[in-house]
Order: sequence, then structure tokens, then C-alpha cells
Amino acid sequence: MEYYISNFSNVKKEEVKIKGSKGSFIQWLVTKDHGAHYAVRRFTLEPNGVIAPHVHKYQETVIILKGSTKVCVGREVKELHENDFIFIDSGVEHAFYNGMDPLEFICIIDYVDDMSIHPVDRSCI
Repeated sequence: MEYYISNFSNVKKEEVKIKGSKGSFIQWLVTKDHGAHYAVRRFTLEPNGVIAPHVHKYQETVIILKGSTKVCVGREVKELHENDFIFIDSGVEHAFYNGMDPLEFICIIDYVDDMSIHPVDRSCI
């Protein structure tokens, strides 16, 4: 495929399935099915939404489009706001905790042999 054009409204929105997550949704915008060597995903979190602590082997870059969030990364808590971004290396535990306003971010990941996600049974905030 030489190119692909779409709109957020045309992409299936699914609940994030990581154990302990709530009010969080994912859309896979660009994937290997389009011929890409990476994936671009859009996440939306409702007020007080959570993507629970987890770890995986792929790297990711998260770009905040709307709202703000507390990100647990390793043993630290960072606050990210609109237009902020964070790179999270493979094997680093992380989680996202939303506040009272809707949150929207783009997440770009690489494809690795093991794409599994492993929940981590701890809270950092």
C-alpha cells in the first residue's frame, strides 16, 4: 500500500483490556496491515480513566493531544499536559491515570517478536 487515509471516526474503538484498566479506549490507526513497520494508536480516557500498570517488550512514544495525565514510569510519577510527549523503553513498567477532564493521546510503537502485555500488580500513585 503506497498510502492510507482515514479519520478517527472510521476506526473501531475498543476498551483497553489490561487488568485493572477502566474508562480507557484504543484505536489502531496505522498498523502492519497498512504496510507500516510500526503502529500508531489513539487512546482516549474518560474522566478518572486508568490504563493500569503493565510492561511489554516494545518501545513506545506517547504524545498528549488533549488533557493531562499522571504517568507512572518505572518508580516515578510524572505529570504530562497537552503537547507533552514521553518515550518509554521496552521492559519499563508504566501506567496512565487521568484526572477530571477527557484525555486523548497518540501512541507510536514498534513491532517486536513478542507483542504481549503483562499486567503489573502494583499502584504507583
